[in-house]
Parts: sequence; structure tokens; C-alpha cells
Amino acid sequence: MTDGSAWENKELSRDVGLFGAFATVVAGTLGAGLFVTLGTASKTTGPSVIAMVVVTGIVAMAIAFNYAYISTIFPGAGSAYSFLSRAYENRYAGFVVTWAKWLGYMAAQAALAIGFGSYLAVFLPGVDQALAGFALLTLLFLINMVGIERYSLSQNIIFSLLVVSILVLVIPGSWNVEPANYTPFMTGGLDGALQSAVPLFYAYIGIAVAGMISAEVKNPDRNLPLALVGGTGFLIFIYVWTAIVIYGVVDDWTVLANSARPLATAGKAFLPFNATAIVAFGGLLATTSSVHAVMAAAIKMPYSWGWDQIFPKWFSEVNDRWRTPHWSLLVTYVGAVVLTFWSGGLSQAIGIATFSYLIAYFTVSITVGYIYLYRPHLHGQSAIDFGGWHLVSVAVAVVGSGALLTIGKAWDGALSIFVPWVVIGTAIFAFFWYRGKDSETTPEQIFDTLPGVATKDYDPDFGMSDD
Repeated sequence: MTDGSAWENKELSRDVGLFGAFATVVAGTLGAGLFVTLGTASKTTGPSVIAMVVVTGIVAMAIAFNYAYISTIFPGAGSAYSFLSRAYENRYAGFVVTWAKWLGYMAAQAALAIGFGSYLAVFLPGVDQALAGFALLTLLFLINMVGIERYSLSQNIIFSLLVVSILVLVIPGSWNVEPANYTPFMTGGLDGALQSAVPLFYAYIGIAVAGMISAEVKNPDRNLPLALVGGTGFLIFIYVWTAIVIYGVVDDWTVLANSARPLATAGKAFLPFNATAIVAFGGLLATTSSVHAVMAAAIKMPYSWGWDQIFPKWFSEVNDRWRTPHWSLLVTYVGAVVLTFWSGGLSQAIGIATFSYLIAYFTVSITVGYIYLYRPHLHGQSAIDFGGWHLVSVAVAVVGSGALLTIGKAWDGALSIFVPWVVIGTAIFAFFWYRGKDSETTPEQIFDTLPGVATKDYDPDFGMSDD
């Protein structure tokens, strides 16, 4: 164990319980896909979206298992950064994967904030969507600033209301399903079904967001796996149930495919009251919760880079009162606000978000296989041990995310920004890495720590302390 002097008073506070971590996975993901994607994805495949939700859900579940496994070995801030840098003892491996993801997280916040504005326009016609998004970002910035405990409390409340708003739609809808509406089921053949996979997987894109706040989750050996795997299972259940309802109550699936608010379109078929208002209220909650979770997660990447001394150190400074990485939060907030008003380049930035998520899922899953096969000491530190079955989740996640990256063309439109962004990041990394060569802190001492975790609580030879 290192003496910890270089990281003194920079650790984060473990104030997020199981429900908060679970809400981060579920509510942090729903806003990305439930209210639009389940309908619009049918353009190429029709009602067979229901089956494709299950197929993409299997890939998502494999990824969740992999993240659950490795997060109990390295329950630190920054998720993929901590996992890769510690598994390979190479800071650049973790940095290059998460550098683009940071931009993607800021873009996701901006897009969801604008989405919040579009739902608000249902109740306040004429509202400026960018200004509404800015107001939301500012409010959530202030909540995140006052500590992870307040984040967790507010996210739990939003999540509970969101689930109620969804149930108001799907429970009565279940009694109005007509099986004949599912025919024809697969309208575009196999090719059409595969084309729907990328947008449908986007509905699961935030499943690993709880890994970003690993250093703030209580009892991570228990709560992280339950949140990651349980939360992903809950998402699959909600998505399948909702898809069954909306395609079962509408007699022409093309109406859903061409609707800006497919859930509201479906709701009009059976609800005795204003379906648009119900869905818009749910959309407000979903986008709010997603921005909230992504913001809490995004700030952990520059924080962890600063902790490891490959980024300005002030990014790893935390507020004495609230234990919040305030500089990292401020810069991430400003970046999201800029993208909110610079909506012309937002679609490409969103492409980077999807692309960077998939790269992280792909590389983390490979790393899980590497640890299981070649690093038995690290494998022994995981709270999860399914024997050789680990390799099944690795194979499904690697093949699934790899197929989405290549066959699904997730790279299309993203590389023109991704490549120069990585070049800029590499230059920044090289500068701080070179400057760190003269530091009294050695790379070995850095790898003996875990971003966000007090040095007294973590030993690389034994993992987390039981105290």
C-alpha cells in the first residue's frame, strides 16, 4: 500500500445505497430509448421490434455481467478507466477509451436536455427548447454540486415517479392488446431486423453508468452487481412489456414508426384521458433522470485522470464539505451547455456517444476475459465467480458490441470527430505523462491506488478493506 500523501483528502464519499445505484442504471437509461426508439425502430422491421428488444437485451445483459464482475475488483471512479488502467497497469489504455466517452457523455446530456425542452413544449407551447435544456442542466449541476447523497435522494424520487408514469400507460394498455395487430411480424426480413439493432441497443446505452460512481456506492461487492444486472433485467422487462402494448393496441405499425411520440400515439387508442400529457410528463421525468445520472457519471472521468496525474490535478480536487469533484463538474457542465446551444454539431456528437460507449463495452468485456484467463490473483478478488461461464458473457458482449460497431455501422458519421478528438487527447495525455516523469510519485504508486477510494481502504494485493 502506498502512503497516500499525493491523494490526501481527494477521496469520494460512499453515500449511494442499492436503490440509488439501481435507479442510476434504470432511470439513467430510460430517457435514451423508451419514449421514442421503441416506435421509430420499427421502420425496418415492423412489430418484430419486440423480438429485437430481447436480442439486444441479451447483449446488454452480458455487458452488465461483465461490468458487475470487474467493478467488484476495481470499485473506483471512472468505470472503464479504472478497469483498464489497473488490469493492464497502463494509464493510456484506460484514457484513450474514456476520453471520447467524456465528449459523448457531454453530448448525451445536451441531447437529453433539448429532449426535455421538447416535452416541456407540450405544456408550455412556444418555450425555447435550448433555454429549457439549459435551465435543467443548471438545476442538476447545483444538485450534483451539493454531494452524491443529494444526487441519490433526488434520483430515487424521480425514478419512482417515472415508473408510476410508465405503469399508467402499460397496465391499462395490456387489456387492450389485439394479437392480430402483430401481423405481419417481421416486415423487413432478417436485414431489416438487423438494421433495427443499433437504434434499439441505444435504448440500453446507459446500463453501465453506475460503474462510473463505483467509488461512491456503499458495499460495492453486493450493491454494484445487483444494480448493474438487476437494473438491466428491469430495463429489458419494461421495454418488452411496453413494446408488446404499443404494437398490440395500434392496428397499423407504420403509424408508430412515423410518430415523434409513439407512446402517446399508442395511448390515444385506449386511454380515456390525454395520452399526450401522460407521455410528456413521463418524458420530462425520463430525460431529467437520464441527464442527472449521466452528469454524475461524466465528472468521474476527468476526476480519475487527474487522480492518476495524466490530466490537470485540480480536476481531482473535491469540495471539503460535499466531497464533490467541483472543477470536473463545472467543466463538464459548461461543455454540455455549449453543446446544447450548438445543436448544429450535436447529431455527430451523439454518434460519438454511441460509438464510444460500444468501444468501452467491447474493451471492458475483453479485459474481463483477460483477467479470468491470465490474472488469477485479480480474479480471486471479484465478488462474482461463475467459473467458465464468465467466458460466455465475454463472448456474447464482445461479438454483440463488435457487430454493432462494424456490421451495424455505429462508426458511420462518428470518425470525423472521433479521430481528431483522440489525437487531441493523446497530446494532452503525453504532456502530463512526460511532466509526471519528474514527479516524486511513481507509476507503481499510482497503480497501488484506486481513483476516488481512500488509500487506507484499498490494497492492490487484497482489494477493498472490509472495514
